[in-house]
Amino acid sequence: MLESMHHTISQKVSEIFDLYTELHHIRVSLFSPNGKLIYPDAVNRPNCDHCRLLREDLGLDSKCRELDREMMRVALERKDMITYTCHAGMREATAPIIVNEKLAGYVMLGQFRGETAPEESPYTNRWREERGDDALRKAYEETAIFPEHKIETLLSMFRHLLEFIVGGRLIHHKDYDLIQPVIEAVQDHPEQELTLAAAARLVGRSPSTVTRLFKKVTGRGFKQYQVNHRLELAADQLRSMPNRPIAEIARAVGYDDALYFSRVFRGRFSRSPSEYRAAEELGSA
Repeated sequence: MLESMHHTISQKVSEIFDLYTELHHIRVSLFSPNGKLIYPDAVNRPNCDHCRLLREDLGLDSKCRELDREMMRVALERKDMITYTCHAGMREATAPIIVNEKLAGYVMLGQFRGETAPEESPYTNRWREERGDDALRKAYEETAIFPEHKIETLLSMFRHLLEFIVGGRLIHHKDYDLIQPVIEAVQDHPEQELTLAAAARLVGRSPSTVTRLFKKVTGRGFKQYQVNHRLELAADQLRSMPNRPIAEIARAVGYDDALYFSRVFRGRFSRSPSEYRAAEELGSA
């Protein structure tokens, strides 16, 4: 289990990153919100030879770290993955990991080349002057190289992996484990309203603690979380079950009064359930 300040990271995340690296020869690194390297360690997966020579032998480690921090800042500002070519000719990408609207850390892909990269390392001549051999040039030539369209595919694939990781709660707030039974009860039984008192008994905490943790972990209040989950589930059924009566969908998500359900649904989606269904059917036609 890995940790990133206020967040816990499942071991499955490192397994996914390992598989991605093994398949594509692209190093994946995970950083805390303050830029501290969490994964991998230098022993189990060191930098490629080219980057290792630059960082350790030419003393460029601080320059590399400074660029990493700046690119993380830009990615966070844009709230998206960004890709760039570093000062050593290596192609890299970084993205912020946002969990419940809070920064959990950064992920970085790197140490490969694009087809437009320089034919030689920008530091080849300096290395020859200082070291008198072609070790850096050879190490540069051995780094993975991909055409631009393949790079776009690799980055797109990784974006989907991040969405899966965050959506599957493989990275979650440390307090998530305390209220996980309540979240599971809400998700497993949307037709049954769970009171705050019952939720508190379920996890052996006070109602005020459950209220505080729900807001902290999910970004929503306890009641708001239940309502949102019910309505999202109803919307999914309206899309995927076009022949199921709306009143039946309402009951399935805990609303015995179809008129009240319609009013609450409109407040969330700005459309009545029937209007929402019609718009979805029109969009898929």
